[in-house]
Amino acid sequence: MLAYRFEREGGLMKKVLLGSTALIAAGVLAVPAMAQSAAPGKQPQPLRLGIGGYFQAYGVYVSQPDGVGEYGQNRREFDLKREAEIHFTGSVKLDNGLTVGAQVELEAEVCSDQIDESYLYFEGGWGKLILGSENSAGYLLSVGPPSVDGNFDGLDPNYRIINGLGSGALNRSTEAWLVNISGDSEKFTYISPRFAGFQVGVSYTPDNSEEATAGQVRAKGGSFAGMPSNKQSDTSAARWEDVIAVGVNYTNKFGPVSLAVSGSYERGSLSGCVVSAACSGYDDRETWGAYAKVGFAGFEVGGGYWEDDNGLRGDNKSRAWGGGVTYGVGPFVVGASYLNSEREQPGLDDDKMQRVLVGGRYTYGPGMDLRASVQWYGLEADRSRPSADGDSWAFVLGTTVSF
Repeated sequence: MLAYRFEREGGLMKKVLLGSTALIAAGVLAVPAMAQSAAPGKQPQPLRLGIGGYFQAYGVYVSQPDGVGEYGQNRREFDLKREAEIHFTGSVKLDNGLTVGAQVELEAEVCSDQIDESYLYFEGGWGKLILGSENSAGYLLSVGPPSVDGNFDGLDPNYRIINGLGSGALNRSTEAWLVNISGDSEKFTYISPRFAGFQVGVSYTPDNSEEATAGQVRAKGGSFAGMPSNKQSDTSAARWEDVIAVGVNYTNKFGPVSLAVSGSYERGSLSGCVVSAACSGYDDRETWGAYAKVGFAGFEVGGGYWEDDNGLRGDNKSRAWGGGVTYGVGPFVVGASYLNSEREQPGLDDDKMQRVLVGGRYTYGPGMDLRASVQWYGLEADRSRPSADGDSWAFVLGTTVSF
């Protein structure tokens, strides 16, 4: 029913969202003058940015099937994996209670996405309005199951250490199981205040070509390219526009028991094609997920389910379910997680992946963790694709430092 209403009323929904955003923005931007005059003789303070971020480093040993034609063939067994970002963040609270803030995230290594997320936000008793490159409301409000190291077994992991997962002849199951069609593409997002434990949010993304790459005009970042194209190039597909995301979560405590539940939904319309053949097989895209976790006496237990039709016609859906349990005492946390992921393959048996992770972490300083885990991956695929099948083991030891 929700998908039907979005499809039939997409134009109206977009107008309502844009109109609502405009009203909120007008209200937000209309009050700074009053705030500055509220305290005679007091000089208003400008927004200043500070520096923060994180650095992660892991030693990883992986044992994969490495025979002729298998996915571990000619692959190293040991490697150093790292991920780091420098964050420029700041906020200022005006005399009327309005908070204005900004965040820019710089990758600490040269990559195609040098600036990860960058956005401006306004926040007050009415909620929070986010403008710019940031994940959607569905992503931001999702409550993931317990995880001993979210960089490997979270809803949206930072690392892929098994070569058998990917596109082409590889297994197309995924370790990420979170609503995220629009990624960090430029968008408008509104997050409500929390009321009786509930919080809701909605996002509108004009198109999901993050930073206008992959076939769309580079019209963002202050360039003089004009408005972006509403069509994909003849060499690029898999782009969606007018993406609507909705998220809701509920958190509360009942005596010694804590509860967190979330649901999210995201839908985008397929962009037009200059050459229709480039988009053959593609369609509008829809994804949703639901998650929950319960905490008691140091334990956390939870799980979730997710689906994504991948914006493809026919039998091409991805789905995943899983859960985890952790126990924490003082600076120590131990736990385990399980993920079962599937991807339909037209005319073939589904690609499947199971992952089991057992590990722990130790907090040795403020924002500083030592983490270790043992991971098993079981990949299954149609017998015609042996390179997408097999079992692997990984042994991981590393540290994460936030600053």
